Amino acid sequence: MARKLYTTEELAARFRCTPHCVTDWIRKGCPTGAGRVKLPARKLGRRWFATEEDVLLFEHRSRPSHDGRPDLELDDE
Repeated sequence: MARKLYTTEELAARFRCTPHCVTDWIRKGCPTGAGRVKLPARKLGRRWFATEEDVLLFEHRSRPSHDGRPDLELDDE
């Protein structure tokens, strides 16, 4: 089964930002209260692509916890 690969343009639409911003998250990381969190992605040719799993991991890691830091622990449920 083939996995869906998202382009920086598709991710920009999903996160309501620019493709340049998504590329910055891939290369430099997204600023959070506890440091930067990078968006995992792969470069194919000249373009960056991320899987759904990559995007979900990024969202989970960049989500602030109750004390303002990213919640890096996975839920046991």
